Amino acid sequence: MEQQSKMRAILEGFETVIPYVFPAIGGLAGIIYVNLHKLDQLNPMYWVGGGIFLGWLTARGALAVLDRWR
Repeated sequence: MEQQSKMRAILEGFETVIPYVFPAIGGLAGIIYVNLHKLDQLNPMYWVGGGIFLGWLTARGALAVLDRWR
C-alpha cells in the first residue's frame, strides 16, 4: 500500500510538470531547427511557435493517456 501511494505521488508530480515542460521542449526544438538551417532564411517565430504548439498538443495527448491509464 505504501508503494502504491509513492507511485501515485510520482504520477501526480509528473502530471503537474507535463503541461509546462513539453511546450518548452517543443520551443527549444524549434530554436535548434532554425539555428541548424541558417542559410534557409527561416522565420523563427513560425518554427518556435509551431514547436510550442506541437509540445502543447503532445502534452494534452500524454495527459489523456495518463488519465485513461489511472
